[in-house]
Amino acid sequence: MFEVWDDCMSFPGLLVKVERHFSITLDFMDLNWKKNTWQLKGDMAELIQHEYDHLDGILAIQRAIDNKSFRWRK
Repeated sequence: MFEVWDDCMSFPGLLVKVERHFSITLDFMDLNWKKNTWQLKGDMAELIQHEYDHLDGILAIQRAIDNKSFRWRK
């Protein structure tokens, strides 16, 4: 796990400190229904976790580490 300042177009200019997994395994079916597996690390793993949260209706503000995990981008 690692901490990252996450930003989102849902809240322009707001940064939220969240905790994410450094590496993930993503299993999915492509447009031809062929099974695929991606092993992702770092920035790409963090991005996929952020977008996957959106599919579940979860926003970064709901993943904030604590009440001091918010700041505005300059």
